[in-house]
Amino acid sequence: MSLPAIVEDFLELAVLPSNSRQERILADALRAKLTALGLTVEEDGTGPLIQGEAGNLIARLPGDPRIPAIMFSAHLDRVANHGHIQPIMAEDGAVIRSDGTSILGADDVSGLCAILDGLRRVRAEGLPHGEIEVVLSVAEEVGLQGALHLDYDRIKSKMAYVIDTGGPVGTLVNQAPTQYTLAVKVRGRSAHAGMEPEKGLSAIRVAAAALTRLREGRLSPYTTANFGCFQAGLATNIVCDFALVKGEARSSRPEELAAYLEEVDRVFQEVAAEYQTDISVERHLEYETFRVDEIETVIQLAGRAMASLGLPLSVVATGGGMDGNHFNHHGIKAVGLSPGYVGVHTSKEEQPVAQLIQCGQLVAGIIKESASLARDS
Repeated sequence: MSLPAIVEDFLELAVLPSNSRQERILADALRAKLTALGLTVEEDGTGPLIQGEAGNLIARLPGDPRIPAIMFSAHLDRVANHGHIQPIMAEDGAVIRSDGTSILGADDVSGLCAILDGLRRVRAEGLPHGEIEVVLSVAEEVGLQGALHLDYDRIKSKMAYVIDTGGPVGTLVNQAPTQYTLAVKVRGRSAHAGMEPEKGLSAIRVAAAALTRLREGRLSPYTTANFGCFQAGLATNIVCDFALVKGEARSSRPEELAAYLEEVDRVFQEVAAEYQTDISVERHLEYETFRVDEIETVIQLAGRAMASLGLPLSVVATGGGMDGNHFNHHGIKAVGLSPGYVGVHTSKEEQPVAQLIQCGQLVAGIIKESASLARDS
């Protein structure tokens, strides 16, 4: 029994290795597929900037100039894996699973396949459309590096759909938070732990004192914080003189985020004073928040396309970042769409086939709806 083209694409692309900054093989495969569909494909200069094998792919399908350009995006990389992903199709053909030894890679192979399928449908049905742009980013899973360095001067579209989020097909993400990463360097004093421990100061104990005073987890409906990495110590017989604590804070409310970052600084400096030592807190802005109002055209088009497929539109906010953070920062109204995968970043990851097919139909439906925006010549 022959498989739908979108499923064949998935099974073909999922087995290609594509860790972050090592996307060359998958990028070349996508270039060939997009070219075969009649798109011109360029690669920007992001690769060398991030010490990666490949840059972002930017593809275009010309269209009616009276219809506004529209962009679809997905990312080429996956979370770290052993590089030998084996997708398994269920006997009834209803779902594609990981073989249990790794992730499946539906995040974001499903997004790639949905875009290909939507383009395939548009071409086969001869649907009217404006210029269609496709951006396939690299190094998304390691801090949205591809979208950060994307050559935005090459992009014409003012609205975009990023196919890279959870939930059933019909889920649309219109809001994502700002994220800061934090690196806290805590100084102590080394000493022999058995002979003269009183001369030492444990950086581990100092760091722990500060961490126990800081709020973590869900701070409000809009703000989260987590200190997830702790590096310290060389041996049990040495009083530890240095600790590095890494964390993050996210929020869609700038004032809440600013207040929490000030709290982090204050608590660590108070503890440093108590222990008469030095603590430095370094911040790095990873990406900025966005919110797209539901009255915006980019959401209205998706809603109409979903209605035509009998799908309910569910507009939600997310606590994670996405390439859409950078797109919106550069003036492109971008929202996230789900291809219906579940269990991402785990060995239990699955892609329901019916959901994947619906997502491909949705891409084509959005393109079809965009023709209603045609301007009089």
